[in-house]
Amino acid sequence: MSSSFIMAKHPLETLSVKGTSQEKITFVDVMRHKQMAEDDLDVRRPKMDKVDELFRSHIDTSDWPYSSVVFDPRVFTFIFEKTSRLLANKLKGRMVPREGGDALGARINNELLMFQWDENERVDAMAMLAKWAMMDTITRKYGAAFALCKYRYDRGFKKEKGKVKSVPFYDGNDFKVLSPRDVLANPSYSTIKNWFQYREYVTFDELRRVNDIARGKPIYKNLDILRDASKKENKKAGDTRQSNYMLKNKSLKGLQDFLGRDEVYKTIEVITEYRNDRWITFAPKHGIVLRDIPNPYDHQQIPVVMLKYYPIDDDLYGLSEVEPVERIQRAINALICQYLDSVNMSLYTPLKIRSTGVQMHTLEFGPGKKWIMNDPATDVIPHEASIKGVSEFASTYRFLVGSLQEAVGETSAQTSGMVPGQQDKTATEIRASETQKNARDKFNQLFLKEAIKKQMMFWHAMNKQFLFSDPREQQKVVRIVGREAIRYFQNRGLDNYTVSDEQAKKMADAMENGAKIDIQGFGYPQFPIKTDDGIKPKLEMEDGDEVGHLILTPEDLSGNYDFIPDVESMELPTDQQEGIMKRQLLELARDPNTITLLAQEGTKIKMKELLEDSFEDAGLKDAEKYFEKVEEEYEINQTGGTGPQAGRPGQGNVPIRGMAQGARPVVGSQARPNISRPNTI
Repeated sequence: MSSSFIMAKHPLETLSVKGTSQEKITFVDVMRHKQMAEDDLDVRRPKMDKVDELFRSHIDTSDWPYSSVVFDPRVFTFIFEKTSRLLANKLKGRMVPREGGDALGARINNELLMFQWDENERVDAMAMLAKWAMMDTITRKYGAAFALCKYRYDRGFKKEKGKVKSVPFYDGNDFKVLSPRDVLANPSYSTIKNWFQYREYVTFDELRRVNDIARGKPIYKNLDILRDASKKENKKAGDTRQSNYMLKNKSLKGLQDFLGRDEVYKTIEVITEYRNDRWITFAPKHGIVLRDIPNPYDHQQIPVVMLKYYPIDDDLYGLSEVEPVERIQRAINALICQYLDSVNMSLYTPLKIRSTGVQMHTLEFGPGKKWIMNDPATDVIPHEASIKGVSEFASTYRFLVGSLQEAVGETSAQTSGMVPGQQDKTATEIRASETQKNARDKFNQLFLKEAIKKQMMFWHAMNKQFLFSDPREQQKVVRIVGREAIRYFQNRGLDNYTVSDEQAKKMADAMENGAKIDIQGFGYPQFPIKTDDGIKPKLEMEDGDEVGHLILTPEDLSGNYDFIPDVESMELPTDQQEGIMKRQLLELARDPNTITLLAQEGTKIKMKELLEDSFEDAGLKDAEKYFEKVEEEYEINQTGGTGPQAGRPGQGNVPIRGMAQGARPVVGSQARPNISRPNTI
């Protein structure tokens, strides 16, 4: 049942609202929130446009007083360089156990998050590192950036035996960087509180099949009412972005915004309001509520991550890094253009001509040209302009550039006044400059760390809720890459095979007869997982020691954990710092005193791992190929012991041959789980 009435209480506009009485009340509430957020955004948007002009090195020539149009792109440079320094490498981090968690569970959940970090590129062909670089750039330009963290379940189509079958395409967490001009956040607080709206332009097909709450069916309603309302408008195209605002970055390049002009795939302006307890999706131009559901996530939070580097007062947005230096940047541009105009003036000096003494048609420039005049000494005189401004250009330019560089934290006061091209930095000045940059970067990393932590905790909470929500899919295979993680799981025995005393005796008898032994044929996984292909160990290795596959079960996600991001590992270290650290570490590892002290504590340095990391840091690919393993022959005796010296009494050493790659036997009394996590069969 649908009806229509005029929204009478709205203070700014009158809209025709369709739907039930409760939907009408809900629509009025969310529209008031929308109006409040747009009033705030309308004030911010012109400032955003100015920042985009500076970032894109654009000069509006309509009111530019100089003939030269030259931009010194320092705003772009310092924002680009800061982002490049802070986000140059893949994120590293670790999960730490809390209530109900353990060390192994923390490591498994950590590897799951890192796997999803890499897999997220499949959603929109943009790597997570690139998304956080976009977040960083937006924050530096406008003061804050926002991203949605939702669980995504997409299905694709696969043709099997002549039939088209729907199959899962992506099942995992998502991270979507939001367009700043479409963010309609609650402006009443300095943090995201009570509600948060985001505007999108979607097609009817997307509304039918989109699903952002895992495996449930899409639950958008009133689509038939929306389609009928759209047809009655007799519009060839759909809702346009241009009706809300002009896209500045396109207009700077003279491009048109074609969003909403496609007559085949018509777009609908849709806004979703996220609350702690409800999600409400509505079409503001059509007066229709498309979705009103309880918050589907167990964490009961607004699934939005905000990055803000410089909080100020009670403003939701922080301080833009461009705002303090905007006028300095414009002054630099004006100074350069003024100087270039003066140079052009000196090259093409204006002439003062007495009109009564010169035949004007003879004034032509070129070799051998003749000017007809009465008195050459006084009838044509070159204009003499003052060169004072030109002579002071260098000092004024250095002052402005030094002020801008120091304001954005790129140089210190000791280096900002140097003459470019004439003075070289001393070692003291270089250290002072590096200290200034590091201080600003470290301060930014505090806020970057908290934002990434919030994203990862959202992901972890949604993994616990949705990853095994389908009772038919109670196992997930995660790719493990990296020697450190693989060695950790191997040391915990996840790829071990257990061999009983009776099985060990059978193996020894078989070897006496010259048979090759496959440990997987005799043994049983120490941590078995029942799969469609039979019983498998929890960790299976591919050829080599670099890649493995870890089978996850619901028990792995039990317990509570915290994620601690190592944002310092993402920054770009200087070659000097890396070289010093490598040399110091290698010298320390070879120091006899260090070796002796470690031996007294019953430990030793893993020299192979240290050298592998050093080789790879130096640029050598696949450092493993520079090492060759020493072959060892494993023997089995009647009691089930293993090792190079074990053997059957009176029979000598009997080697095990043909052991499957990656399989690690645990024999006899050793064939017990060496970790506290339960087996899953």
